[in-house]
Amino acid sequence: MTFDDVKLIKHQFTGAKRFGYWVHFRDQRQSEKSNGRKGKLSIIRFVEEAFGPLGTRWQYQRFNTTEYILKLNSEQDLIMLILRFR
Repeated sequence: MTFDDVKLIKHQFTGAKRFGYWVHFRDQRQSEKSNGRKGKLSIIRFVEEAFGPLGTRWQYQRFNTTEYILKLNSEQDLIMLILRFR
């Protein structure tokens, strides 16, 4: 999985003390690669490469079959992620 497989939809600050920086993105891979347990694990590994283990600096939530919300703990992480998408 690369940044070409992911499309940034929007980002926002929710005002929460923890994980208040949200990034909405769409998984644009073929359905057999993005569905099921393997698809979920590939997204987790993809984000872990940048931010470390799940739960310390980031969390994620599946919005629907192709869209996810990545919840970041700091504004610096948000900026770094946005710059990688561009």
